[in-house]
Amino acid sequence: MHNLSVRQEKILQCINQNEYCTIENLSALFSVTTQTIRRDINQLCTLGLARRHHGGVGLPITLSNRSFLSRQRTSQAEKQQIAEAVARLIPDGSTIFLGIGTTIAFIAEKLLNHKELRVVTNNFEAAYTLSQYNNTEIWLPEGRIRSNDGDIVGESVTNLFSRYFADIGIIGCAAVREYPTGSDIGAPIKETAMEYELREANVSQAILANCQQKWLVANRSKWQRKANAKVAGLDRFDRVFTSD
Repeated sequence: MHNLSVRQEKILQCINQNEYCTIENLSALFSVTTQTIRRDINQLCTLGLARRHHGGVGLPITLSNRSFLSRQRTSQAEKQQIAEAVARLIPDGSTIFLGIGTTIAFIAEKLLNHKELRVVTNNFEAAYTLSQYNNTEIWLPEGRIRSNDGDIVGESVTNLFSRYFADIGIIGCAAVREYPTGSDIGAPIKETAMEYELREANVSQAILANCQQKWLVANRSKWQRKANAKVAGLDRFDRVFTSD
């Protein structure tokens, strides 16, 4: 058990709900100075409960993702905003690929009134939602559903995506990280979509390799997180949807 103050407990609640909070917003929320918030954050980071960022604080670094249900409850307003923007741009009669993640599942919810869609997905939550709509054809790969993530990954998934060519491929990511494009000092920096596991990255790459339009969905917290399996540079996407 950690001996935390009431304010520190509430700061942790904010971080877990939003994934990233700025010092200024926390200061205003609790009506204390930014110096006081920084002291609280320093203690939380020392205990491994949070991670400092420039101007703010976020979730601690992890080598694996949190559960689907936990992620579904965080940053809901941002994810819903992204999902609505994406759904508005999907034409009736399209063949679309949907990758893994909670924002992708929210997109599926927004496709209720679309007609004659063919959807190929390894996102079980998205498939279940779409199965309740008329005029939507759904294709799922075979394999074991990951209970923590609500999806299927592996060779069967990449094989299924390779058998189609979609009008639009939509993926999420665990994080967006910056990398220099060369070894020389001062080489341009390239933002890259990342996943926690190589097999997740492989599925996203299969989606991108077999579609005409490549779309990425990533709420702003993704720029504050770290993951290590490369998917693709942001310059490869036709559209990048993020929150304001």
